[in-house]
Amino acid sequence: MGRIRVLDEQLANRIAAGEVVDRPASVLKELVENSLDAGARSIRVTAEAGGKRLLRVEDDGIGMDRDDAILCFERHATSKLRGLDDLEAITTLGFRGEALPAIASVSRLLLSTSEQDGPGTEVEIRAGKILSVREADRVRGTSVEVAGLFFNVPARRRFLRSDATELSHLLRVLTDFALAQPAVRFRLEHGGRALLDTGPAGDCGERIEQLFGTELARTLLPIRRDGASVKVRGFAGRPADAGTRRDRQHLFVNGRRVHDRTLLHAVSEAYRETVAAGRHPALFLFVEVDPAEVDVNVHPQKAEVRFRRAAEVHDVVREAVAAVLGTAAAVPDLADLRPAYAGAFRLPSGPAAAAALAALPAPELREPMPPRAEQTPGARPEVLAQLLDSYVIAQERDTLVVVDQHAAHERVLFERYLSQAEADGVEQQRLLVPVQLELAPAQAVLLEQEAGELARLGFVVAPFGPGAARIDAVPAVVAGAEVAGLVRDLLEEAASVRRVTTGVAELRRQLVTTAACRAAIKVRTPLPREAMQRLLDDLGRCRNPTTCPHGRPIAFRLPLADIERAFRRR
Repeated sequence: MGRIRVLDEQLANRIAAGEVVDRPASVLKELVENSLDAGARSIRVTAEAGGKRLLRVEDDGIGMDRDDAILCFERHATSKLRGLDDLEAITTLGFRGEALPAIASVSRLLLSTSEQDGPGTEVEIRAGKILSVREADRVRGTSVEVAGLFFNVPARRRFLRSDATELSHLLRVLTDFALAQPAVRFRLEHGGRALLDTGPAGDCGERIEQLFGTELARTLLPIRRDGASVKVRGFAGRPADAGTRRDRQHLFVNGRRVHDRTLLHAVSEAYRETVAAGRHPALFLFVEVDPAEVDVNVHPQKAEVRFRRAAEVHDVVREAVAAVLGTAAAVPDLADLRPAYAGAFRLPSGPAAAAALAALPAPELREPMPPRAEQTPGARPEVLAQLLDSYVIAQERDTLVVVDQHAAHERVLFERYLSQAEADGVEQQRLLVPVQLELAPAQAVLLEQEAGELARLGFVVAPFGPGAARIDAVPAVVAGAEVAGLVRDLLEEAASVRRVTTGVAELRRQLVTTAACRAAIKVRTPLPREAMQRLLDDLGRCRNPTTCPHGRPIAFRLPLADIERAFRRR
């Protein structure tokens, strides 16, 4: 007899459970998907011990009759697919028919369902075996109670975390569903307390406010863009509000929460020049594509998707997010930056005034002025003064604007220089006296490797004997910089970039960023009024004036209303 044999049904279900179910949150996800596919408008979840002891999902969907209540526990039994054509364009959240039998095989499960108020069906299962099927009087809808998850698989149960950790995963899953389905009511009770209870919301913006509060909701920037076959909706966080964790980034495709590299890369590209490394803005992104253009059957837990036209989706998402980052709405007020200042200022008086005022925390600079295209006639920022030879103070209508002159000039130089480099049209300035550059052996090799890209960026650098090079010309935008040190910095930057990527575009962007930073006006540099006004005008024409290329904010605003409140005029 051969060694190959067909696995028995119970063992096959246990294996399927390992793929589909790894913790209570996985169970919750599968059960809520079924509820939503059944047309539920209200879903109530009850949990004990983080869902390890008990997890119950009740809905007001269409329910099932007796035959379907029994059949749904057979592997690959589903009401959502009829043939191969349906698989090519999936419009439901669930479709494989594996979840219920997999969950039932590793728990004590009780299903109660009815298609109308009155007589219904109750099915009791233990470790995949049906113990009883009986009639039950209940309201229309379905309830699935899962008790003792992994009671018969102790090795798997040992991998579960604390009650608090598992509960946090339950809340995350239900929050995702609530975001994707704002018209549905969701309630989660744990230990007799309601931890989440969202009534139906009019739209996603209202739902975000329900779940995350008004403070976050009012800072978000609305996204709306339609491509040829892709629609993007949602809300993007302002770059200045970016945090250190990704837990406020929610990506959905056709109402399904996903973790997709194409979308994540598009978002990263959109924020690239406005957010510092290691920080992540809030994001609620909803992508709609033709179901035939996306494959949702590429991951056991349906957490990933594959786009047929990934490049188009990537570009539309990137453009949609990037378009809102340079608008006036992206500029926070001082009250956003330092909440303690939101009320009236209490200024000290007498001899201690100067010392007390000096001790006030300096406001953290955040977002900048809007692009010129967003301004209305008469809204051009007008220079008032320069503070500490470092910050430009300007008036824009009824708002005071404070601009970091170095960050602003760095952004202007970066965009001008990068545009010239990408068009192979960098303006050069010949040096009256060539600058000699001494190089270590490793630097000499680097110079030889990167000579082509440096030339494209406007640097004319040639070997000048052993261990040395001669700089004959530099790009006009960095003509004021210390040339030898700048070229050394560029070589070090090139070496750093080459360790992680061979991409020319990434290398060019990093070199341009370094050059712009070195050439930009420094702090503690006095500027005439004309130069400050020209800087503000140039900044207003930038494509993305919210931050410097390193992600550091350029400016903040102080509206007249806040000033008047500070002086008790409001």
